[in-house]
Amino acid sequence: MPRNRFELILKFIHFSDNQLAPPDDRLLKIRNVMNKFIHNYKIAYTPGQRVCIDESLIPWRGRLMFRQYIPNKRHRYGIKVFKLCSDRGYTWNLMVYCGKTTDRENSVAESVVMELVDGLLDQGRVLYTDNWYTSVPLAYRLLDRKTHLVGTLRLNRKHLPKEVVGAKLQKGEFAAQETSDGVVVLKWRDKRVVSALTTKHSDLDTVTTTTRRGQQTTKPACIIDYNTGKSSIDLSDQMASYGTALRRCTKWYRKLFIEILWETSVVNAHFLYNKYTLKREMKITDFREHISKLFDQSLRLL
Repeated sequence: MPRNRFELILKFIHFSDNQLAPPDDRLLKIRNVMNKFIHNYKIAYTPGQRVCIDESLIPWRGRLMFRQYIPNKRHRYGIKVFKLCSDRGYTWNLMVYCGKTTDRENSVAESVVMELVDGLLDQGRVLYTDNWYTSVPLAYRLLDRKTHLVGTLRLNRKHLPKEVVGAKLQKGEFAAQETSDGVVVLKWRDKRVVSALTTKHSDLDTVTTTTRRGQQTTKPACIIDYNTGKSSIDLSDQMASYGTALRRCTKWYRKLFIEILWETSVVNAHFLYNKYTLKREMKITDFREHISKLFDQSLRLL
């Protein structure tokens, strides 16, 4: 394809009919194509027992009503995308944060979790979240749907036991309380204080590990399990960062489309290929190059 033709197509690429789209939908520019991608993610693969929820930030510094500022991210300004991933970084569902909603009964974090995990409930799965999502009401809501919750916890949340929140701990010590329903709130001190909530483990479950120096340490089992379950999101972002196609752009929805197509979708396709292929597993960089060659061959046939 000539460069001028590519730039012309990219300049006028559009995904929706503005006259038919609802005016109150902030994602009307990309809603249709995004829903098609998500539908294909769900029908292509069913996650196992462990699923994880976290957010990613697509770089964007232009004008946008729901642009976010997250200081601890590499790109501090951008579009926040919530993702639900299974083992080895497969993105099963995602949603774009468009600002506060009118749901006053539930918090934003709880609403996001319940929307993303819809379709995977009532099957005994374990959901891993960080401290922005984890709360006692969410734990009970998931228990009612036969789903466990394991996550780090902010100690200023409501409904937490004062004995655990105010406990003074030395390195290696932990304090925990468990309700009759199996909700455990735990506070553990290692190099710093780590608090967690779990409905999968008991308050007395511990694991003995060996450090690189050969020293044995005792850690709460929920902390070990959380570190394992939470790694799927990190793996997904890491795989997407290899050969990224994000460039400077004047349209936010175009940049979001490229991220979903060339990063999330390619990472998912790479995961499915390596899982079901009878050949040798392929690296993500080689997989991207192979896709580009196939696309080039198909254009030549046209």
